Amino acid sequence: MSSNKLYFVGGLFLGTIIGGTLGVLLAPAAGEETRKKLSDSTEEVIGNAYDQAVEYGENLKEQFQDMQEQFTERVNEYKNQIESKIQEIQDEVEQDIADLNDELEALENEETELKEEVEATEEKEDE
Repeated sequence: MSSNKLYFVGGLFLGTIIGGTLGVLLAPAAGEETRKKLSDSTEEVIGNAYDQAVEYGENLKEQFQDMQEQFTERVNEYKNQIESKIQEIQDEVEQDIADLNDELEALENEETELKEEVEATEEKEDE
């Protein structure tokens, strides 16, 4: 509930109490009758205040649960995005490693061929 709504509800509650009390006190009636009306009015106001407090509490609880669900959904979305990005990076790294291994193997083959050529050349020179 926003701050403005809270002030409005508080003002409405306070106005009801003051208005009810003044109405009972200013009405022409005997003292005992006035006390009875004041007592009944007070009980009614307290009952209404309690009902409003319970309703407000239930609304807050629902809003909190909604916020909690939204938070959980967002966390799960971010978690899935992060896991997906991690998998993508792992795949790229594995591919880079495979490419480097292929290049290393090609260099080793080239080195072996060069050694063989050098050995062949040396044998020709020795002859």
